Amino acid sequence: MSSLAWRPPILETERLYLRPLDENDADAVFAYAGNPNMTHYTLWETHRSRDDSLLFVRDYAYSRYCERVPEPLGMTLRERPDWVIGSLGCFWVSKPNAIMELGYALSESYWGQGLVVEAARVLLDYTFTEYPVERMQARVVVENRASHRVLQKLGFVFEGNQRASLFRRGKFWDVAYYSVLRAEWEQLRGLPPSMLHLV
Repeated sequence: MSSLAWRPPILETERLYLRPLDENDADAVFAYAGNPNMTHYTLWETHRSRDDSLLFVRDYAYSRYCERVPEPLGMTLRERPDWVIGSLGCFWVSKPNAIMELGYALSESYWGQGLVVEAARVLLDYTFTEYPVERMQARVVVENRASHRVLQKLGFVFEGNQRASLFRRGKFWDVAYYSVLRAEWEQLRGLPPSMLHLV
């Protein structure tokens, strides 16, 4: 991916670096994405082999970076920037309607430490500043209580459930929808009103 003309920037938090992924991250991605406990409620399937993770960091990440969106970014601890412990990103759901979606995943070893909330705040600040997005949405399996808490802490508003809208692991799941609008995020974070204009 070194030949890409555009790559997401490296973002920093108190405890984390958020950076673009590349093929060297395949082992680290497989370490968390291959864990069925971590992927029990994800909207994507458990990685079955390192090859699945390699496809993710090479093909999927490459395709998103070609779209010039910050998705996916690898989460690393500041003291070990070479080893990703999760990923998160924002991507277009409908560019004409200015809708993006936030997604995230974190290694089971780091659950319960507030890392996703910390990372997402910085990523959302960046995205609302750099992209003409009006609505940022997120989807979570209804049973995923930890993910509900993440979005509530970020200030997202619960909109409702879509019943049986996801088929994964042999069953249908209800999916909850959350969103935060640009003006709401700017107020929550004390950001100046946006100068971006929809085109």
